[in-house]
Amino acid sequence: MLDFIHIDRLTFTYENSIEPLFDEITFQLQRGWTGVVGPNGSGKTTLLKLLTRIIRPDSGTIKYSGKAYYCAQRTDYIPTGFEEFINSNDKQAYRLKDALAIQNCWSERWDSLSHGERKRSQIGTALFLNPTVLAVDEPSNHLDLGSKRILFEALQAYRGIGILVSHDRDLLDDLCRHTLFVQAGKVDIRSCNYSVAVAEIEKESVSRQHDYEITKWEVRHLKRQIVLQKEKVDRTKRRLSKRGLAPRDHDARAKIDGARLTGKDASAGRKYKNLQDRLENKRQKQVAIGFTQSKTLGISFDEIKGHYYPITVEPNKLFLGPKKKLSVPNISIQNGDKIGIMGNNGTGKSTFLNYFVSKVNVPVSGMIYIPQEIPIEQSRALIGRLRDYNDERKGKIASLISRLGSAPAHILETEIPSPGEIRKLMLAEGIIQTPSLIIMDEPTNHMDLSSIQCMEQALIDSHCTLLLVSHDRRFLKKIVDYYWVFRHNQDGNCTIRLEMKLPG
Repeated sequence: MLDFIHIDRLTFTYENSIEPLFDEITFQLQRGWTGVVGPNGSGKTTLLKLLTRIIRPDSGTIKYSGKAYYCAQRTDYIPTGFEEFINSNDKQAYRLKDALAIQNCWSERWDSLSHGERKRSQIGTALFLNPTVLAVDEPSNHLDLGSKRILFEALQAYRGIGILVSHDRDLLDDLCRHTLFVQAGKVDIRSCNYSVAVAEIEKESVSRQHDYEITKWEVRHLKRQIVLQKEKVDRTKRRLSKRGLAPRDHDARAKIDGARLTGKDASAGRKYKNLQDRLENKRQKQVAIGFTQSKTLGISFDEIKGHYYPITVEPNKLFLGPKKKLSVPNISIQNGDKIGIMGNNGTGKSTFLNYFVSKVNVPVSGMIYIPQEIPIEQSRALIGRLRDYNDERKGKIASLISRLGSAPAHILETEIPSPGEIRKLMLAEGIIQTPSLIIMDEPTNHMDLSSIQCMEQALIDSHCTLLLVSHDRRFLKKIVDYYWVFRHNQDGNCTIRLEMKLPG
């Protein structure tokens, strides 16, 4: 089994970009799992595709032998090798299908599977193929708590070189022995899990800031000294100048010649030059420290446009498959309600949201609805729409995207931004319309950690009515007032139950 991947001076530039995304980066990956962390749009997915040889670098080398497999973060299509996995009589295939609860018929009804079921299929296929290098992009997206435990156990059993992109802090800490940070075209690899690495970086940042502030003070002090010394040099030059002396004033001229001979004028000049050299050294030290002030992050929702409450939905039964139904009770939502929606994969949460959105009397302009996955066609339409907005509207959206930790210019220049960037665009477009109702299906999926924290705080402070579907219990607990819990019944159908506390 391969022990290392060597990446040497790797450079990659997007086709329509001027600056490279990665510029001669060098690092090494070891056997076991390495977590890859960074802001949306920083190049995490691109790095995984480079490491698995799906795309080629402009220059540099990635040295290893054996098979590589990339497990995508999107779930639109049946993964490569899924048919082979489903039809295999191998013991490993049976074990994985049983552990991940994968059914043989799933390849025939991929479009009707939940995103959680598709994600389990992706992971099962990847592990069945047992590549030398396995790159997994956001594997815990869409998975309920039970599925996440199964995912961890399955990934933990892999013995090759694993590369994991994730925003799931628990998964990063429990699975990964190394952490690779990607930001601004640079990489920083740490031989520890995510939480320990973040603590290290924070400590180093505090130390750098301390050194930077001391050097900054020294620069200001030297500048003041240089000004004073320059004045002293100028006074000395005026005192030692013979300009204005009478041609026959031999005594005065002799005194000036004597002062010059003792080097008093040169001494002041040398001190002035020495101060300038010290200033330049301190300025170079400031650059070398590399400390930059963090960008101000955080978003907020402005005044609410219109009220459409109470929102009521009549009882109904929704089909979740040929024989499976979800019983929807009589629902009434008051203005400002903050509702968390929970339940295992396959209990009809996303189906219910689609039905709910079709029934409510809130206009599109008064509502943000961000589904669990945004199809590529919808992403293209969103980018096209944003490019046609006037400068004022573009500026507001750009400001919101920036405060969510991404570069707006980069997003708008990209043909298809990353799923996390698309979610930020949809959120920003919705916010400027001052919505009354916000509906988000798995809002933390694909989002980087700092953006999740920004969104979390904004939703806590918001006066909008919220419907949030999430498997992230910590996220919901901070925001919502009560829960709708979707459950499987003994007859195989599903129901919705109201709970005032986080269900156990």
